[in-house]
Amino acid sequence: MAQKAADSGVPGFSEAIQDLLVSGIRLSAGLTLYGVGQLQKVLETASGDRGLPGATEKLGSTLDTLSQSIESNLDDSRREAVQSVSRVSAKAIERAFETFSPDAVIAAGNRLLGRRDETSDEMAPASASLAVDVLSGPPGI
Repeated sequence: MAQKAADSGVPGFSEAIQDLLVSGIRLSAGLTLYGVGQLQKVLETASGDRGLPGATEKLGSTLDTLSQSIESNLDDSRREAVQSVSRVSAKAIERAFETFSPDAVIAAGNRLLGRRDETSDEMAPASASLAVDVLSGPPGI
């Protein structure tokens, strides 16, 4: 009785759903293992043709090809959504790399310490407190 309800009156419906779920899980596992293997290659690459940049470029190219293949099977609205997410993600990652670049970190440290920023010839405000002053309290105590 429960089997008949799951089949919804269509012969083989339950088996088709089971096969679909197994295929989805197999795809997910395959993508995960492929990604982990490629990341291991990237991390282990210290020499060779182009070293680490070459390995990351190859992985990126492979992932782009896979993404394009999947995108080509989407309808227009979903394809547009994927492309929108991609654009927003690219901007967010670019901003994160700019924010945490060595130059940005050094400039922030210099501003905190009241040192001259060599790239802009600006001084941080003279009233900027040092962490040691904040933690130890006012002078003379």
